[in-house]
Amino acid sequence: MSAWLLDTLMATSALIVLVLVVREPVRGRFGSRVTYGLWLIPAARLFMPTLTETVERTVPAQVAFHPLPAPVVSESVWMARVTPVDPSLADRLGGWPTLLAGAWLAVAASLFLSRVIAFHRDRRAILASAVGIVHVGAVRIVRTPEVASPVALGLFDPLIAVPADFERRYSERERRLVIEHELAHHRSGDLIANLFAFVLLCLQWFNPLAWVAHAAFRFDQEAACDARVLDKADAGDRADYGRAIAKAASGRALLFASALDRPTSLHRRLESMLRSPHPARHSAGRLIIVTAIAAALPLTASRAIEYVDIPSPAAPAAPFARPSPAASAAVPIAPVPAAAAAAAAQPAAAVAPVPPRPVTPLRSFDGDLSINEDFVVIRGKTKRWNELTPSEKAEVRAAVAKARAGLANVHIDRDAMRDVGAAVSRIRIDEIQRDLQQAQAGASQALRTIDEHAPDLRRSGVDPERMKAELRAAQQSAASIDFDAMRQQLAAIDPRQLAQSLAAAEESVRKASAELDRIEARMGNEGN
Repeated sequence: MSAWLLDTLMATSALIVLVLVVREPVRGRFGSRVTYGLWLIPAARLFMPTLTETVERTVPAQVAFHPLPAPVVSESVWMARVTPVDPSLADRLGGWPTLLAGAWLAVAASLFLSRVIAFHRDRRAILASAVGIVHVGAVRIVRTPEVASPVALGLFDPLIAVPADFERRYSERERRLVIEHELAHHRSGDLIANLFAFVLLCLQWFNPLAWVAHAAFRFDQEAACDARVLDKADAGDRADYGRAIAKAASGRALLFASALDRPTSLHRRLESMLRSPHPARHSAGRLIIVTAIAAALPLTASRAIEYVDIPSPAAPAAPFARPSPAASAAVPIAPVPAAAAAAAAQPAAAVAPVPPRPVTPLRSFDGDLSINEDFVVIRGKTKRWNELTPSEKAEVRAAVAKARAGLANVHIDRDAMRDVGAAVSRIRIDEIQRDLQQAQAGASQALRTIDEHAPDLRRSGVDPERMKAELRAAQQSAASIDFDAMRQQLAAIDPRQLAQSLAAAEESVRKASAELDRIEARMGNEGN
């Protein structure tokens, strides 16, 4: 998901730059309405899914392997003590990627909510002082002192608000053209486009290019609306429409509305009104936009390769030496060549089969990641080292760092082994058995004493039967001890075996550390 977001950000930024570069040449040749349509190109890229290519390849057999070998993880508590790594505050909160994503979304949500609240506050003020004039279809036209120039607003309750001095400032033809401009915004869905554009701006609040593109988009929207009105107006209406725009170029505009009051863009809008391309060019321009979208989306789409692994054919069987238990847990043993006499007995033309090169087993870090010298299996997909994406390389590094941190906290406690050996040497089964027999005799005497003083115990609030039951349970527990089994277990503890287990654990830790060094070196050789 993060790779798709990064690819989408880069692709949309490149397409925005393209639109910003070509919009003025397109306006001069095809008009403002076609220029406004150029913004569909980066908008359409946001909905482009990842293009996945399936590739079949042959891979060698895989052998499971653990980064911390079994002798380390399966030793008794007295042999190896593993101290869990104390996570940092960032790790407890989900890691730095989660924190950065949370900060990004928090700023975006704050920006969006603040502007939405401001818009609804202004809309309530407009409606509170509004006086209805007329309905044009589903659109209400109201007069209010809260606006300085005509403005179109409302997605679900379409509205056009005009200033209180609308009839005095504008002539009849100017009023008709101004109202037609605002109605064109409602009919063309420009208010919905404004909302969608601002959501994208909030999500890319950190990108200066997004702010430039948003301002250019709003200007192209107004210029396109001017073109819609003038395409239907008479030639003599152009001067009246220009005067209406000049009168409206004051005050402020609402974010989710479309208005005429943009004094900073007045000169450019009047210039664009002077350009009136032939209608045939409008059709050609729309065709160019559709063609550009069809070409740009596949070229800028995120791409992924899904490998279908086909096991390699089985190699001819060859005799293998019987591995020792320690060696069989590490790497395959090289095949033992046939005896010289047996080789001489073979026909001259026969060639002994060449055994396959041993494949280094996979090192399994968790359920989603395994590594060997040639391949990395990540989330069920087998990839070569040079095929890993930056996010997958970061995941491999994180897994290696986690394994190394766990390995660093493995402490082989020799003192604990010596303490166990000393404790075993001091145990005397006969003495324990003799002490228990004495305790049994003392319990029998206690039972008789309880029977003798039972009335006194009841008067003092003590239940003698309960005391006797607890003593009998203790006697039964002592009688159930198998001293012969205890002697066998103690005799089975061999100090030499303890020393061998300790040495095997230390060797496993050394091999695991060397393996992590090899993986990190391979990551460095792959160019990070």
